[in-house]
Amino acid sequence: MIRALAVDIDGTLTDGNRVLCPSAVEAVRRLNVPMILATGNTHCFTRAVSVMLGTPRIFVAENGGVVSYSEDEMVILADLGICESAFREMSRVFPMQRYNSARYRFTDIALQHNFDLEKASRYAEAHGLPVDLIDTAFAVHIKDKRVNKGTGLEHVAERMQIDIKDFAAIGDSRSDISMFSLTGFRASVGNASPELRAVSDYVAKAKYGQGFAEIIDYMIKMKML
Repeated sequence: MIRALAVDIDGTLTDGNRVLCPSAVEAVRRLNVPMILATGNTHCFTRAVSVMLGTPRIFVAENGGVVSYSEDEMVILADLGICESAFREMSRVFPMQRYNSARYRFTDIALQHNFDLEKASRYAEAHGLPVDLIDTAFAVHIKDKRVNKGTGLEHVAERMQIDIKDFAAIGDSRSDISMFSLTGFRASVGNASPELRAVSDYVAKAKYGQGFAEIIDYMIKMKML
């Protein structure tokens, strides 16, 4: 039996334009276990989504850089200064352009897809920059190497006193692999990246939020929920 879910937002609960899918909302309402949001989005955005969906104020934001435990307790696990320094260096070589969410971010930098990600990642590694560049399909993030969705979820699981193997993880991009490697059941929506599909126990036929609803139907049918 699964005791909790860890679920990405963009591309998993939404459509390709980041609009929340009604079928995903209906699926969330059928759950009888806590659903923990785990996303690259900002803390304030993730909190707003949790309010609208009725999920706990326990969540992972900014790809593991920020963990919320309640309305009154938020922990910052990453160093924005490291990312800013890396951005200044790499932006002299690559045409990096920030999204306007920067003023809401505590620990990472979100960039538009207007540069060669593979070359930039190789540059960061070759120059010993302590950051990762993560493509979430909706943005590229420069983040502190020490954190990811998996490390954030480990903190959440410890606080909730739930074995992380009793979590199921649902997502769509490479940024979800870190939590897929820790949880007991892994499922990806139909639009998921090939890398995530390869490490999934179940891959939905449907894409985006409809795929999430399909996954919940499957888990209920298999008596995991």
